[in-house]
Amino acid sequence: MRVGLITTKLNFKTGGGSVTDLHLKAKGLIELGHEVFVITTRSAANSIEAELPYKVFEENIDARSFIRLQSKTYQLIKKYQDLAEVFYIDGNNFLYGAGFYKLFGGRTPIAAFFNMRLNCWRDPEMRAENFLARAKRRFRFFLEHHLGNPVVVRLEAFIYNTPHLAEVYYDFGHKKNKSFIVEDMVNTLDLMAERGISAETVKARLNSADKINIYCSGRLLKEKGFDLVIKAINELGDKEKYRVVIGGTGPDEARLKQLVKDLNLESIIDFPGWLEKEKMYENLSRAQIFIFPKWWTEYGSVVLTEAMALGLPCLIPAGGALAWLSEGGSLPFAVDDEKDLARKIQELADNEALRIKLALGGLKRAQELDYKNLTLKLEKALKFAVENKK
Repeated sequence: MRVGLITTKLNFKTGGGSVTDLHLKAKGLIELGHEVFVITTRSAANSIEAELPYKVFEENIDARSFIRLQSKTYQLIKKYQDLAEVFYIDGNNFLYGAGFYKLFGGRTPIAAFFNMRLNCWRDPEMRAENFLARAKRRFRFFLEHHLGNPVVVRLEAFIYNTPHLAEVYYDFGHKKNKSFIVEDMVNTLDLMAERGISAETVKARLNSADKINIYCSGRLLKEKGFDLVIKAINELGDKEKYRVVIGGTGPDEARLKQLVKDLNLESIIDFPGWLEKEKMYENLSRAQIFIFPKWWTEYGSVVLTEAMALGLPCLIPAGGALAWLSEGGSLPFAVDDEKDLARKIQELADNEALRIKLALGGLKRAQELDYKNLTLKLEKALKFAVENKK
């Protein structure tokens, strides 16, 4: 197949897991024998430091308004339609432009990928809205649900990174018989080989620690719950037994640092700031526990897969997509409960056998999640789109 992938940017320096995911999808499809090109729509933000195995068409779409972005998306797909037998698009950005392309007779099939909720949806964990913001969001939801959705369902395939997220979209009106689950892609096997990760090295690391090193990382947003980690550490009896690294930067950084200071935990909890991938991998490789303190119930995580690939037992909030993603490699704690998180930290710290059991379970799960395996799922979704084109 000739496959065109449409995304916002390829920033390999600071772009995060979504850039890695798209790159590995393109790379994996090429390795399966397909012809692949990528279109970026905010190309001024691209940061490409190495030669890529696929051609990149750099476009610059003026997306100052949502309607204008969809109009430009329609034009962009028309422009490149002769180069592709199927398009894969970032559904959260380009969904309605793609839908109208199909409505007006566009001949190239389209598969839309989703790894988060649409912006028009009210998330239970969002901060409080004022009246104007609430009215605007509700009006946008009405337009997207009642006018946009009947157009969008004309797309040939829908791809979600977790079954939990898929269920939310089914309720919105997406067709289950066109849907596929393809987890976020990580090059787990190569990562394990490069860092010398094996059952033996993991057991040695988890056996020999004088202190329990805990690592967590991400954009420091209030919604991500890093304060839960700080409060949980404060609940522990022998605090000096632990060293905690919270990697990343963000708008909640000052509040988190002040909380650490207020609780006299500055000798235990460190904020190294934003870290390049290699440095993050070094921190993960030295840790005995990885904590993912909080996330939206339906969302997956690249960094969680990376932590499992590096042989870490993971503590994750119970009952959501993270528990599904890390099955066999994680110990869940009650959502938003720092006391339960503290109990689970203590349990892992005291139980070497449990640490090793979860770490080895995570290694097995990470091998299953290697991008080469997941690309086969993606290929199946794209072939379905081609075979069922409108």
